[in-house]
Amino acid sequence: MAIDLDALRAKHAELTKAAGGGNSNDFLNNFYQVQEGTNVIRILPSASEDKEFYAETKIHRVPDNEGNIRNHHCMRHQGENCPLCDTYFALWKTKRKEDEDTARQIKPRSRYYMNVVDRESGEVRILSIGVILFQKIIGAMLDEDYGDITDPENGHDFKIIKVMDGKWPKYDQSQPRPKPSPTGSKKEVAEWMESLHDIYALVKKEDYADLKKVAECVMPSTQGSPVPEDTSEDVSDNDYLSKLKS
Repeated sequence: MAIDLDALRAKHAELTKAAGGGNSNDFLNNFYQVQEGTNVIRILPSASEDKEFYAETKIHRVPDNEGNIRNHHCMRHQGENCPLCDTYFALWKTKRKEDEDTARQIKPRSRYYMNVVDRESGEVRILSIGVILFQKIIGAMLDEDYGDITDPENGHDFKIIKVMDGKWPKYDQSQPRPKPSPTGSKKEVAEWMESLHDIYALVKKEDYADLKKVAECVMPSTQGSPVPEDTSEDVSDNDYLSKLKS
C-alpha cells in the first residue's frame, strides 16, 4: 500500500505544533502588539482557581558574540543560584564604565504574561509587559472603584496608552475604562476561555551549567560573587518580543 504523504505531512505539522515548534512568526502571532497610542484590551481570568491570571518571570537579556540578544530566565527568581545575577553584581564592582554598561544590559527585569482579548480583532492574545504597566493593572484591581477587572460580568476593559519618549515607552496614562461591562456574551466568553494560551509554560526552567557558560562569556572572572536585591525597572518593548523565542 502506498504511503499517504499528505497525511504524514499533516501529522508532522500537528506533532510539531504540539511540541512548541513552528516558525518564529507563528509564535509571535500569539502575542498582543502594543501600538503607540490607545490600545483597548480585556484581561481574562485564569481557567484554574489555583493559578493567578498572570505568569511572572525575570529576564536577563544577554548579547552574544555576534551582537544578537538572547533572553534567559533568571534562576534566582525561581529560588536558585543564578550565574547571570552573579555576573551582574560583579560587573558593577569593577567600577569600569564599559562593565557598568554591560551590567545595565543584563540586569534581570521583571516580565509578566497574561491572556487578553484584543478588542479590535476579538482574538485572544498574550500580553507581555514590564513592571510599570503591571503596577498600573494591579493598582486598578486594588482600587475599590474597580476591583477585579478580569470579572466576566462586572469587570472593566483596560486602555493601554503608549506614549514614546525618545526610544522609551511611557504608560502613565493607562487605566481601566470607568464603567464596568461584561467581557462578552456567554458564548464568546466560553470560546475565549477555551482559547487561553499556556502563559505559565513561557516561564522556562534554565539549566545551571548552560547559564554558567553564558555568564562566563560575559565576564569570565565573576562566578561566585554575592548578589544584591534587584529593583527592576521597565524596559522598552521595541525588540523584546522579537527576541523572546531565542
